Amino acid sequence: MSDEQVKEEVLLAMRKIDSVKPVPVVQVRELIDGVSGVVGDYVILNSDIKKQLLEIQGDQDLGELSDCQLIESILREKMFAHHAVQDSITVSDQEVEAETDQRIAYFKGILGSEDAVLKKYQKSSMPELRSALNRITRDMKLAQRMQQRITEEVEITPEEVRAFFFNLPEEERPLFNTEVEIAQIVVKPKPSDDAVKDVVDKLNDYRTDVLENGASFAAKAALFSEDVATERQGDIISLKRGDQFVKEFKEAAFSLTEGEVSEPFETVFGWHILKVEKVKGQVRDVRHILLYPYISVAQVNEAKQKLDEMRDRIILQEITFDQAAREISDEKETAKNGGKLINPNTGEARLDLTRLSEDLTRQIIFLEKGDISGIIDEKDQIGRETFKIIYVINKIKDHKADYALDYLKIKDIALRDKQVKAIRKWQSEKLKDTYIKIGAEFKGCDFENEWNK
Repeated sequence: MSDEQVKEEVLLAMRKIDSVKPVPVVQVRELIDGVSGVVGDYVILNSDIKKQLLEIQGDQDLGELSDCQLIESILREKMFAHHAVQDSITVSDQEVEAETDQRIAYFKGILGSEDAVLKKYQKSSMPELRSALNRITRDMKLAQRMQQRITEEVEITPEEVRAFFFNLPEEERPLFNTEVEIAQIVVKPKPSDDAVKDVVDKLNDYRTDVLENGASFAAKAALFSEDVATERQGDIISLKRGDQFVKEFKEAAFSLTEGEVSEPFETVFGWHILKVEKVKGQVRDVRHILLYPYISVAQVNEAKQKLDEMRDRIILQEITFDQAAREISDEKETAKNGGKLINPNTGEARLDLTRLSEDLTRQIIFLEKGDISGIIDEKDQIGRETFKIIYVINKIKDHKADYALDYLKIKDIALRDKQVKAIRKWQSEKLKDTYIKIGAEFKGCDFENEWNK
């Protein structure tokens, strides 16, 4: 009997129960072989326990999770998804398919080919894999949106934050790692006007050959593009408007129709031309050719000298670090803020030293408040030489949570605690009126929730 036939048989048996009346505590039949559980309208097969999580998480290590922990994770997700459907929460087909496309493209980049991806997930064809990933993605998103609905109106007052913190025993108060507030000035060697003209002319020649002579854009990308990252994906990039691509690249991709080729345009990575291979709703499949203008040794040395001279001026207090960053830093995102780095997830200037990149941590770990680093020679995202200096605005050593100093972090912890309690309360209430049945092999599990009711 196939997986789908098993699910249909179980659902057919469930339909025999009067859906108007509460589900009786003692169910009318036992689960058939091959089924680990039922939650509402969801049937969980034995094969789902590890296969489903593998499909969601890919290469991520599941660690020491037991079968009991895995089945409870799936039971919980399916209960959220079931009630999301009951509450008319929806996930669009386009959204699901776009995420599936991204996931497949990601694993093709890692594993090298579609065949390797199919082998990894033990599927015989791409349509079969897409169907499985679409189903899992939809359930996962439904579960997430149900949780968001449960917690969307959960707020916390300053008094609740204070009570949460001071009700914690001294020994249970969180420890916070060393945090820093830093600013940086980045100077990049500039290509000459002639070098820029040279790559723009080449890109225009490629574009003309494609549009007027029918030349293959894909072949030219394979031969001439200097973007080694997309080579592993066959030079195809699937993107949505919300994806983390630079603004100019997305603008070019979404300003063209299927089959069109852009004029040359510049990003922080170099100069590009781009072709839209396919339009799939809100997703664009594109290829591009990237070229870097030539930068001479003299231009590299000129950039380093420029930063060195500015560092001397800062130390001599002829100019503040903030003013210098606004004046010469080539990192636009931070230059307008005086070079200050901001955590994009929290909006705070305080950065956890243990969560910074190894290179950045190594550069500032021995600096103290008010220190300015020497000139740091490093490579940018595409391997070009750049130079920077770092200024330590503030440094807060490892410490136990302090209510005044760490209020915002304590507030976040207290709010998450309140949200978790709201979700647990919802789960407890829904367990009473949701059809739940689990297999005999899980009856002895020590679950967090009372799935064995």
